[in-house]
Amino acid sequence: MAAFSLEPECDHCVAYCCAAFAFDKGAYFAFDKPANVPCPHLQNDHFCGIHDKLDQKGFSGCVRYNCFGAGQRVAQEIYGGTSWRDHPEQAAAMFEIFSIVEKIHGLISMLEAAKKLNLPAHLEAERAAFQVELELLSITPDDLLRVPLGSLKAKIDRFLAGLRQDVSPQELGLK
Repeated sequence: MAAFSLEPECDHCVAYCCAAFAFDKGAYFAFDKPANVPCPHLQNDHFCGIHDKLDQKGFSGCVRYNCFGAGQRVAQEIYGGTSWRDHPEQAAAMFEIFSIVEKIHGLISMLEAAKKLNLPAHLEAERAAFQVELELLSITPDDLLRVPLGSLKAKIDRFLAGLRQDVSPQELGLK
């Protein structure tokens, strides 16, 4: 298991997801919002003004979203508890770093899920090696910007997709 939490702790974040990501009006969002612009429902304390009514107000995408703990990790470990609001000149860079860490944490979460399968020893070793590689990545902004995320994600996606051939359908949750 990771030395950091893969569970979101919004109390220890600075609402990166509410500002960094764009969303399009549709089934999951009631209006369009460009990337790197705070949602109009976001309050100064980094909490959502309509959090208890997200579904009713047309924001089920917010309810469904999971950063896998990237928000608090970026806010606390990388930026020492400071906010993009405290440093608006650094906001775009902070949002980019959050996006990278969120993708890394998402991959770790998928590898954690695969850990629950009864994998043959060679596949478990490969799964564990991928997870260790991701968990040991430096989380300094400069190092994160150099992570070959696309190729790393592609390798892990191929590995996970290949599990269908090596693991029984029952273990994959299929019939």
